[in-house]
Amino acid sequence: MTEWEDAARIVFPASDRGADLSILPLYALDWTHPVQKKELFDPALAARPLNLPSLQGRRAFQAVPLPTFNGFWVGSRRMIGVNPGRAVSLCTFFNAFPAGYWARFTDAKSVRLSFAVSGKGVVEVWKSDAAGRDSRLWREPFEGDASFSLAFGIGGMAEGGYLWLDIHAEEASILDGASWQVPASFAKARQDACITTFNSPRSAARAIGAAGRAGSVKKVFCIDQGSSAAMRDPAFASAARALPGLKYIRQKNLGGAGGFARGMREAMKGEDEYFVLMDDDAFPEGETLERIDEFQKHCSSPVIVGAGMLHSDSPSSLFTFGEVINWEKIWYAPSLDLGYNHDFSALPLRESPRLHRLCTEDYNGWWLCSVPRRVTEKIGLPLPVFIKFDDIEYGLRAKKAGIPSISLPGAAVWHPAWHLKDQTRGWVEYFAERNRFLTALLYKDRPSGIFEASLRDQSNLGIRMEYASMALRNMALRDLLSGPEAILDGQGLKRREAEEVRRSLDPPALPPSALPLPSLQAPDPCGVPRICRAKKAALGLLNAALSCGAGPLREISSTDSWISLAGCSAAEVYDGKGKARLLKKNAPLFRRLYLENIRLTAELVKNWPSLSKSYREADLGSVKIWDSIFSRL
Repeated sequence: MTEWEDAARIVFPASDRGADLSILPLYALDWTHPVQKKELFDPALAARPLNLPSLQGRRAFQAVPLPTFNGFWVGSRRMIGVNPGRAVSLCTFFNAFPAGYWARFTDAKSVRLSFAVSGKGVVEVWKSDAAGRDSRLWREPFEGDASFSLAFGIGGMAEGGYLWLDIHAEEASILDGASWQVPASFAKARQDACITTFNSPRSAARAIGAAGRAGSVKKVFCIDQGSSAAMRDPAFASAARALPGLKYIRQKNLGGAGGFARGMREAMKGEDEYFVLMDDDAFPEGETLERIDEFQKHCSSPVIVGAGMLHSDSPSSLFTFGEVINWEKIWYAPSLDLGYNHDFSALPLRESPRLHRLCTEDYNGWWLCSVPRRVTEKIGLPLPVFIKFDDIEYGLRAKKAGIPSISLPGAAVWHPAWHLKDQTRGWVEYFAERNRFLTALLYKDRPSGIFEASLRDQSNLGIRMEYASMALRNMALRDLLSGPEAILDGQGLKRREAEEVRRSLDPPALPPSALPLPSLQAPDPCGVPRICRAKKAALGLLNAALSCGAGPLREISSTDSWISLAGCSAAEVYDGKGKARLLKKNAPLFRRLYLENIRLTAELVKNWPSLSKSYREADLGSVKIWDSIFSRL
């Protein structure tokens, strides 16, 4: 007789104050008649990149009504009530079962849905395929109290697809204690959580508390790299005392890479099978760690399993379903042309057929990611690059070793959105540029696209009069050309050097009394014909390089593009944080930085084979290298 265990319990966003409406679309929604979208029947249309902002894109895809939540009520974390004459669908991000992922990566050949209902109505189980086409698998009326346990084969779903439950109530009905289950595995699946924090003791307290509440987590390693010990904060100290399995480690700031590497290295000294890396400002859905643990336990071979990132300020929006590297731009892009920031309150999973296909990726973001011990033992630890591209490079290294990365649907954290953080400006820009091209050196055999990518970015910055950014990118290329030793020696020191470049070249913020009123925003560059963009860029570069007379002073919003600044000699620019700076053209400085970038990039391209070989042979992510770094702390 088959023994079953919970793979994903069906849950709802209940609290003492009732259901959280801002995230309810992720759990349940009123049932409506399915909209038969054109892409369900036209493979060519389904394969076309999604471009809804364009008029053509809006015409190609039928509009769907916004979801509603009036036909049901949330009673508790595991219970939902359906009003008479109404119906509820659980084809949602957290409650639909990602059968395609289980079929592709695990030993599970079937899944069982177990649940109890009361009242009067009909329950249905539906299935979708990789194209989002749905079909009903099972339908059964109920009256009074009833319990069901139904098994469904998933062997043919390796390309994608979900299973979900719908309830149609004739009289008031209740669903309670529902779970998606898989045949029990007796494999070990103990997790160690590795959390790194920097001057955020309250966030870290919440993170270690969330990890400690997960039954699958055996130990929690908190690596504190802040200037002030988190233990001095009463909230953190209280959370630490409540977590007997916590190992608190203080070390000097080695960036996110150094914090996660220390946590993984400490976890390797134990016997647990999986290391969960989590940001201190990430808050996981309560089932996330358990679902990842169960999935890992059933994986047929090692898989790096990540969780999705939902925006804290738009909590029903998912940042991405997966990312890959665009090797022409040496930058990341969404997998399968799915785009970024999908809002489930506007387009639920049920109405988004493109999202039903299995989505593989090049790497996982380390807001929350589970790495099997076997992976770490095989490919080592993150590169000692301080910050930026450490998670990207690690995923690429794993992929090269035959280890896939996936983001498991139904597992997610709420995390501050990237638009709330300064991702490429500030001192961080040095590390983003250096580590970006370092990653290319490790995984590109030929320097195709390198010169174009560097020149395009430097041109953009020059037109925008962002001279500090230009200088930081040149500094990054110089250090990269110096070889692997510069990477090992450049931890906290390089941050201080980058900050000094910013202080010396960035203009000071204007006082509030001098803040400009931004002019009308310029059009999106993508909406301007390519030939017009090319002419605008050429004229903008010519203007940036020539010491001509002063042009008009422009007042620019932080949301404007380089097109707004092309041809300007000065501009008052908002920085996106409520501050404004007066940018002034400095043609001699532009020429020096621009020509230096051309020279450095040309040298990088010329020496690509030898540099690539030296960085690959340096084995910067080895345990031996990191032990040497930690021994000097």
